[in-house]
Amino acid sequence: MEPVKARIRRIANILRIVCLIAKIGLIVMMVGTVVQIVAMYINPSVIDKVENMLGSSALFEALELGTLKRISPLNRKGLELGLSLLEMGVLLLYANIFTHLMAHISRDDQPFTQANALRIRRASYAMLLMLVRDPALGVTMFLLTLLFSYIFEYGAYLQEKADKTTRIQEEVIVSLAEITENKSEQTGQHIRRVSEYSRIIGEQMGLSEEAAENLRLASTMHDLGKLMIPSEILEKPGRLTDEEFAEIKKHPCFGEHLLHNVEGETMTLARTIALEHHERYDGRGYPNGEKGEEISLEGRIVAVADVYDALTSRRSYKEAWDPKRAYDEILKGKGTQFDAAVVDAFAAAYDKIDEARRMYADETVCAA
Repeated sequence: MEPVKARIRRIANILRIVCLIAKIGLIVMMVGTVVQIVAMYINPSVIDKVENMLGSSALFEALELGTLKRISPLNRKGLELGLSLLEMGVLLLYANIFTHLMAHISRDDQPFTQANALRIRRASYAMLLMLVRDPALGVTMFLLTLLFSYIFEYGAYLQEKADKTTRIQEEVIVSLAEITENKSEQTGQHIRRVSEYSRIIGEQMGLSEEAAENLRLASTMHDLGKLMIPSEILEKPGRLTDEEFAEIKKHPCFGEHLLHNVEGETMTLARTIALEHHERYDGRGYPNGEKGEEISLEGRIVAVADVYDALTSRRSYKEAWDPKRAYDEILKGKGTQFDAAVVDAFAAAYDKIDEARRMYADETVCAA
């Protein structure tokens, strides 16, 4: 489903174009009215051919009940056209206000703001000028536009609450990631690198900036389940026994369980990634042996990012691989261990991935 904010920006952009077209039309009509007024006074004989573009205004009809009946037909027609010109000016002012407002909303990442609500409220006061043309329409448009401003104000309140919730959620995610990282001194900045690789690959595959950032945050908790694995197994030098490896293979389920009752879009995605990041595209992974598109796209992306970083990082049981060798190993797994489309995105964005690898390299501890 298209995000609500994206739909609002799209609709605002359409309304901006409509307002621009209306402005052009009003300007053309105003020029035509001015031409009619000038032509009528230069040659009064054409008065019968002059047509009022917008019809008599409420103000003119009220004035006509009074002394205007004694004004000459030429001046009456001139006054009528002058009031029509004023009415079109009011409409042009309204169209101009809303053109700028819709342009602002269509550009904003956060359309629901107090500032936008205030802009709409100011526009509602401008609608009172339409009383010159039609009192009922003016009052109706004023009330509708004012209601629209209050809807935006309430939207701004909800957006503020949502942003606060998101910040709290991000703080919890970062804290959990740091706890996971500190579980084993061997992992270094593994979590940070995997999250950056995942974001880069996601963007390369066409994810929106918002979705890619959500993937980056969620992927920081891919190894959360390792909190439940004994440190002596995680940090064991040398090869693991079958029993120890079986214990390690439980960490995806542990991670899913730890996040099972946590709500929120990012946390839900983190739960999926924690469970699936060791699944293989050919179905030979763990814990559930899912294959192909049974695995979420995010799970398939993090699988590539996680393996690449594991290969290029030093562990208690191995030395770090050369990046070129690790790159070739990822490409070798295309279509079997990994989703081919994800591997293609990894290869296409490899320069950015390599830059992130160097930026977040593990610190070297020097001997005293």
